[in-house]
Amino acid sequence: MRKVILRRLLQNIVLVVVIVLVVFILMRLTAGDPARMKAPVFASDEILQSYREQFGTDRPLTAQLWDFVSGIPRGDFGTSFRYQQPVFELIWQRVPETALLAFTSLTLALLVAIVLGVAGARRPGSAIDRFGIAASTLGQSAPTFWVALMLVLIFSVHFRWFPAVGFTGWKSLVLPSIAVALAVFPADLRVLRSSMIDTFHQEHIRTARAFGISNRRITWLYAFRNAALPLITVVGIDLGYLLGGTIVAEVVFNYPGVGQLAIDSVNARDYPLIQAITILTAMVFVFVNLGIDVLYMVLDPRIRIEA
Repeated sequence: MRKVILRRLLQNIVLVVVIVLVVFILMRLTAGDPARMKAPVFASDEILQSYREQFGTDRPLTAQLWDFVSGIPRGDFGTSFRYQQPVFELIWQRVPETALLAFTSLTLALLVAIVLGVAGARRPGSAIDRFGIAASTLGQSAPTFWVALMLVLIFSVHFRWFPAVGFTGWKSLVLPSIAVALAVFPADLRVLRSSMIDTFHQEHIRTARAFGISNRRITWLYAFRNAALPLITVVGIDLGYLLGGTIVAEVVFNYPGVGQLAIDSVNARDYPLIQAITILTAMVFVFVNLGIDVLYMVLDPRIRIEA
């Protein structure tokens, strides 16, 4: 298993290097000239050139690439063109809010998926099972931005229960978390329900019932423990939805997280900030999925044997 983990780790390192190169090249091809965003509207060529020298964008691409890549191991992603502060420092200031929103959304999504998935698997075709399927279909088809706007309209504008924008406390987390969780939980629910139904038909579950073990004990001690293994893998996929969903939710709710910072950096053509957010997000996604793969091998002996 150690060789498999080491091989996966090396593959992920190579993947991160490729991501760094691709992001750097795409930023130069598509982001435009940051000097024109910073300078006055009718700035002369001399003023534009002075801004390019200040930002370092007048240097050859190979020199810019070397400075950027050589600084990453030290945590140096450059200085923001817009804020004139170290990029990593700017991102780190926003990480707690985004991490709190992502953790709250994932926890809410998993709780709903487990409750509806287990209840639906125990009684396929029942009212609660049909409700879970309908809720997952709605969550999968409704765009996050539309759900967020509807939540603001209903619970902030009409009922005035929760704040519409900003971050002032736990109430500010409720609506963004619901908007993101609604997009995340459908996959968890479908996987868990299908896995639970399959587990309920296995031989060891029928044997447990024959010995007179209670249904609650069979459901949570025997069936859920085995059926939850595929759910662990889906959590890694959930991370991708969380990273995209939190950006949308942060923009709609004006939530002060990394997603809002990313949108601001794109509008300002802030190369270093865009690059750093994209690369750090990709690194989190890659290595969290690596951790989930390792956890899956630890929990499931069959995967260790195949490895």
